Amino acid sequence: MRRGVLIVAVVALAVVALVTGCGGSSKSSSGSESTPTESGGEGGGQKTIAGVKANNHGSKTVSPGEKTEVELDDFYFEPTVLKGKPGEKVELELKNEGSTEHTFTIDSEGISKDLGPGEEAEVMVTIPQSGITSFYCKFHKSEGMAGGISAGGAATGMPGSGTTTNQTTTSSYDGY
Repeated sequence: MRRGVLIVAVVALAVVALVTGCGGSSKSSSGSESTPTESGGEGGGQKTIAGVKANNHGSKTVSPGEKTEVELDDFYFEPTVLKGKPGEKVELELKNEGSTEHTFTIDSEGISKDLGPGEEAEVMVTIPQSGITSFYCKFHKSEGMAGGISAGGAATGMPGSGTTTNQTTTSSYDGY
């Protein structure tokens, strides 16, 4: 009799643990919540951008003459993908809304801005002629803090496949 009660208790505890473990967290496996972006799309999950895993927080079309805000947070960029007309220079307003130091780094353009928590900076970036250019946080790239600047947007349509000429462009395009 005691043995039967013990088995039932163990099974009940296992079921409770299983149900609780599968419960209602809205966080993805990357630890970031799915949130709406400025472009109206849903963020969340991970995407591969220019060969780098990135925590996805949406995309936005950028234009010259307009500052575009890019949020640096723990551990993602929002928006994650910036789309624009090939060859245009655009101004980004970087805001570290995270609790730790982050960088905005683009190797091919020689850009590396360090921002402590609450700090802001502005940078000018050039939209690539084709494909996508990677940007990342040099401290948290391995945690998915990366994004890309894409040749394509409302004026030019989406880019096709680019040519691999350096580590910031890619020969495949994941539909950004």
